[in-house]
Amino acid sequence: MGRVVTFAQAAADKIGDGIERAAITKGETREMAAEFIRVAPGKRWSTTAPRGSDCYLFMLKGAGTISAGNARHCLAAQTFATLQEGMDFAVENDGTTPAEIVKVLAPPQPNGRLAGFTGNINVAERGKTPVHAIPEQKKQRIYFVGHDGAKSQRGHAMIVVYEKDTVTGLHHHPNAESMFVVLDGALRFTVNGEQVVVAPGQAAYFGMNDTHGLRVADGYEGASFLEFHIPAAYTTVRM
Repeated sequence: MGRVVTFAQAAADKIGDGIERAAITKGETREMAAEFIRVAPGKRWSTTAPRGSDCYLFMLKGAGTISAGNARHCLAAQTFATLQEGMDFAVENDGTTPAEIVKVLAPPQPNGRLAGFTGNINVAERGKTPVHAIPEQKKQRIYFVGHDGAKSQRGHAMIVVYEKDTVTGLHHHPNAESMFVVLDGALRFTVNGEQVVVAPGQAAYFGMNDTHGLRVADGYEGASFLEFHIPAAYTTVRM
């Protein structure tokens, strides 16, 4: 069953000084687990990428720095970080506004089936990552994990940009779960057979074989969104 989650309405738990966490996925997904993390100004969030799982972070709003091993990177808004299993890392919010982060584990529990990312940490900012145009589909893609991004069999992640009249018809993935986080504009999704508008501050996710479709919502000139398919090798079945 597909679901739409509004981050501001998700029940949050305090997990540290100035750090809050809210579940995005609710336990229905087996291949991924997603959370919304909020780091207050001047605070530091530290954790570890679990053994057997890739950890993906995407800075929705705010900015800061991320440290892992001997590496330290800027984490500006709309920047993606891929972390190798077992890596300790910390995100510091050195700004004046809250940092809002989407965190995804792929898979949430080790299963030993798929090779993961092995580069310790890879950081890619949206504005500095190559854009791949697909004119016949009226869309653009910016790859973060897979293709020209970080290499892993556990997940595929990218930003997709739609034009005003771009349409992805009804389809499902029999071997992967998917999640969409709207960044700009708004999308009209088919979720459980109903039409739902999903805007920035919201995510839609779907389990294996959950039918879904999407297009730019009425009144918008276009839209962009962060899209995950987990695991990385997925099949699309058109309806």
